[in-house]
Amino acid sequence: MPRTEPRPMSRGQVIADTAPIASLDGIRALAVLLVVFAHSGLERIVPGGLGVTVFFVLSGFLITTLMQREYAARGALQLGAFYLRRLLRLMPPLLVVVALAAMLSSLTWIDGRFSTQGLLSLLFYLGNYQVIFADFGGMPAGIGVVWSLAVEEHFYLLYPPLAVVLLGTQQRRTVVLVLLSLCLLVLGWRCVLYALGASQAYLSMATDTRADAILVGCLMAFWSNPATTAPPPRNDRRDRAMAFACVSLLLLTLMVRNDAFRQTLRYSLQSLAIAPLIHLAVARATQAPYRMLSARPLVYLGGVSYTIYLSHQMILDGLHAQWPTLAWAPRLGLGLILTLALAELMRRAVEAPCAELRRQLHRRAVLPTAAAADAGEAASTR
Repeated sequence: MPRTEPRPMSRGQVIADTAPIASLDGIRALAVLLVVFAHSGLERIVPGGLGVTVFFVLSGFLITTLMQREYAARGALQLGAFYLRRLLRLMPPLLVVVALAAMLSSLTWIDGRFSTQGLLSLLFYLGNYQVIFADFGGMPAGIGVVWSLAVEEHFYLLYPPLAVVLLGTQQRRTVVLVLLSLCLLVLGWRCVLYALGASQAYLSMATDTRADAILVGCLMAFWSNPATTAPPPRNDRRDRAMAFACVSLLLLTLMVRNDAFRQTLRYSLQSLAIAPLIHLAVARATQAPYRMLSARPLVYLGGVSYTIYLSHQMILDGLHAQWPTLAWAPRLGLGLILTLALAELMRRAVEAPCAELRRQLHRRAVLPTAAAADAGEAASTR
């Protein structure tokens, strides 16, 4: 990743740049498509797990970017407002999908039912440990994808207080060393657990073994963030070399079949390869090939990727349970149609109203301080 010192944006620029980053929606779309195709029966040739790792790295990058913008505008973070915005973003669609899963399971359209423990673990974001220790028991078929949501929520709970300290640190090198040390700590812990015989489920789905991917995204946001600071000058040769190296590393992690590597170092290397690609997607968003990520179909899919992720496997499993003789291609096609229909309904009826409420909360957190600063600057010029 380039080590050029970013030029800080002015307070007004930070606020002006708070619109969604289209190229990142494109990355979300590609990540969720990897997961969907893997769960459709192509898991031997489509790396669905890589899609989840992309979500983790992207999540760390985006959450840190939002915090940097708020800190630049206010000089502080409102942690209560942050947690409320996260709740409004993630909980309403989850409740709808949980209710739908309960209804479908009661009608026997999908296999399995919620146990009390399974339902509570999902609602209180402990679904990953429920999946690990109960082997997907206590949940209707297809809802086990919530394990990754639990990992992110645990991270969101613990990271903001640390972010407050890091944002107030003037030495970027110190910030990088702290986050890098935490990444290495998680990797080391994963290696220790593997040596002690921990299950593959625990190593791949526990918060304490997968949080390093999110930390890598946070690290990139602090190290060189083209969403909040001026990106390095364009250098096509350097950019192509970086992209080639990252894609090659990703392919290598998929080709190596050694079990010790796949359960330990693979996740870290994939995260380190994904982060620079996200950097390029933002810094070079208007240039080929990254501008393809801003194509309308991909941006739309990225915008509804959360509902797609939550519901796709439940729908695919339900179709298989009801029509076991249905061929793979028609089942996938019908599953995609139903998933997208649900995602669009969710977008209009649930996500859009909640998004507007989150924007109002964000304006209250950011704009008053910025407006006061702008007024002060205007008064000083009179």
